[in-house]
Amino acid sequence: MHSLNADIANFICQHAYAGVSDLHLEAEPNAYRWRGRRLGLLEPIASISTAEGVRIIAALKTAAGLDTTERRLPQDGRLQLTASEGAPDGTNTPGSGVDCRINTLNTLHGEKMVLRLQLSEQEALPLHALGLLPQQLTMIKQILKIPEGLILVTGPTGSGKTRTLYAMLQILAAEAKNIATVEDPVEVTLTRVNQVPIKPSVGLTFAAALRAMLRQDPDVLMVGEIRDAETAQIAVQAAQTGHLVLATLHASQPLSAIIRLQQLGINNYQLAACWQLLVNQRLLTVGQKRQGVFTLQPMHTRLRAALLMGPTHENYWQNLQQCLDDNEENDVQPQQEKLMECPAGKTTKP
Repeated sequence: MHSLNADIANFICQHAYAGVSDLHLEAEPNAYRWRGRRLGLLEPIASISTAEGVRIIAALKTAAGLDTTERRLPQDGRLQLTASEGAPDGTNTPGSGVDCRINTLNTLHGEKMVLRLQLSEQEALPLHALGLLPQQLTMIKQILKIPEGLILVTGPTGSGKTRTLYAMLQILAAEAKNIATVEDPVEVTLTRVNQVPIKPSVGLTFAAALRAMLRQDPDVLMVGEIRDAETAQIAVQAAQTGHLVLATLHASQPLSAIIRLQQLGINNYQLAACWQLLVNQRLLTVGQKRQGVFTLQPMHTRLRAALLMGPTHENYWQNLQQCLDDNEENDVQPQQEKLMECPAGKTTKP
């Protein structure tokens, strides 16, 4: 790895300190432009010359160990930066680390680069600080006492799903349990938890890591994201055989999560047998803060019966949606005050 120009490192770190989660360096017909995602919104930062944009991309590719001569194919890389200057508000001091995940893609007007930013010293929030209603907090704590089954956290990109899993793991890690996670990447370091970052380049995928973990006498498994059929099958089978499995899934609402799992080869009998809790969440932006809005769907007799009807039953989707809608109304209605407090508030995409 090569060192990066201090001006570029400071530029990236300063935006990470200011709460920017992603930086986009995009090619336009006669220039490059920087944009940043903050509080869920992508906002313009600056326009620079094409020559400067190409130079910055080359420098970042070199620092991340990528091939600077390859512009036709996408590339992925990582690097860790430190700034020589602290944040303007004093919340981060010089030397505070920022982890960057880099992706490049050739577009019509030139190569584009996106940097996913993560503060190295970021800490996991406690469960009560996420914005859950009191009855929701109580429900999650009770379900976490069950030694087996699947707890699935769903929501759109950037809604805080992994942070919710970290908060749950903090509760579980206080007990005498063997806890293992497989993540891409490890966002927050947890005590008493065996955390494994995946490395697809050497064959360490989510599925491969899970298979190895199951041979290490685990009590609790956390899957950073269920992305493929093999990972889904291993996770569900583990949840059916005496392990508590926590995972995230990209799905905008509970019904979408069920459909997604079916697409990944999980049948309704498997789901009915292992489902303990489905958490669907979005982030509400109020002023300069982000607040979670949650819907909790625990398994119950009526929902299990609706699942076991199977998709071929004429009333299957109607009954399933009714079960989910009834529960969502009970969860979401008390949280409408959060929306009413700030009419201009924005949420992550539903």
